[in-house]
Amino acid sequence: MDEARTIRRDYLLESWLELHDAIEAHPELRKLLFDAVTGLPTTPLLFPRIQALLADRGEVSLLCLNVVRYSKIEEIYGWKVFDEVMRQVSQSLENITGHYLRDSDIVAELMISGNAFVIVLSPPRNTTHVEHADLEALSRRVEERVRESLAATMPPALFRKFGCYVGAHTILADPNMRLERLVHEGLEAALSQSSDREAADAAERKSRLRGIIERGEVRTLVHPLFDLRDFSIIGYEALSRGPEGGEFERPDKLFKVAYDSDLVLRLERLCRKKAIAAAADIPQGRLLFLNIEPEAISDPELRDVMFTALLADAAITPDRIVLEITERTAIVDFGAFRATLEYLRALGFAVAVDDAGAGYGSLQCLAEVKPEWLKIDISLVRGVDTDEVRRQLMSSMVTFAKRCGVKLVAEGIETKEELETLIEIGVTYGQGFYFTKPVLPFPADADVTPVR
Repeated sequence: MDEARTIRRDYLLESWLELHDAIEAHPELRKLLFDAVTGLPTTPLLFPRIQALLADRGEVSLLCLNVVRYSKIEEIYGWKVFDEVMRQVSQSLENITGHYLRDSDIVAELMISGNAFVIVLSPPRNTTHVEHADLEALSRRVEERVRESLAATMPPALFRKFGCYVGAHTILADPNMRLERLVHEGLEAALSQSSDREAADAAERKSRLRGIIERGEVRTLVHPLFDLRDFSIIGYEALSRGPEGGEFERPDKLFKVAYDSDLVLRLERLCRKKAIAAAADIPQGRLLFLNIEPEAISDPELRDVMFTALLADAAITPDRIVLEITERTAIVDFGAFRATLEYLRALGFAVAVDDAGAGYGSLQCLAEVKPEWLKIDISLVRGVDTDEVRRQLMSSMVTFAKRCGVKLVAEGIETKEELETLIEIGVTYGQGFYFTKPVLPFPADADVTPVR
């Protein structure tokens, strides 16, 4: 018992600096302080360097790069993809070392398996102290270069799921404070600044999105749906786009910021108004597929007189409109959601579940909504001609659709082989870049009919 107490007492450290003495005596401890994913040291291993700089120069400057909204990556893709993101962030920091960062700067992780990186900067070459403006400028350059590096190496859909912001702080030597407290407060200040950067960025994006909505700067493109039995066009999906060439051109960016900024209903109304106005020129007999966010399904405008007037102006009746409910966003209250859908069905609208197989609670969504149309997500269509699992899943969906009287649409068809496999399996309807990319309303049939 006395020996056990002695061992425990030997491993009680007065400070993080004593950790290095323990590591010298027990080298096997060192690997516990390196992140296994990135190979970088963690904060405790920075203390000797920070102490030396404070003793020599009276100050040391830190940068903190904080990966925000990282939980979305794990939620959607899993921890392995998150680890790969952190590995690529680490690689991007290594790539700018020797350029925007100096070779003598030390890059570490705040903690093992965390989402923040720490950079201990070398002393300035030409001045006694680091100027605040220079530190701010360096923070912005590092932030921009890391983002550029990640945008060039990561899939666009994954890159848009998170952000990274850099904050900075200069620690001043204080003999009345423990080193651990100085470092802790310095890291807190740098992380707080990175959070302020995120908040300011979000406010600026919200302001720009609000301006887009107020000016009505949303365009409508259309994408045809085909009957795969004879390649006739059965209808068009209306797709909303922001200003061409800008950050908000893609709909996923538009609606992501709209959700973050509580502007979903306003954006949804504008997109719906633009799509229905475009439908004034839709060819006779064709259906119009309108994307509806789950949060907007309870919008009173869907049921009021103005909506009816819009349809009248476009000379299109509700029975030619299919409301596509995306499955990528969780439906919180299925009871209220289902009641609203039944009201809309009574008015003549049909309902489709979009992105089936890629979102939240697929089976529950099908059971609760009971759609007339079911659109299978591109993730199950891609490679269906070579992947037996996808082929069997698609076959099961065909059987389900036939038994339940649901019209099945395969989204995202991009190759002749995928198309031929889907036809062989028995999928009735299809949509994808193999036929055409989204275009302005409304193309001539000859311009979008595939070569058979």
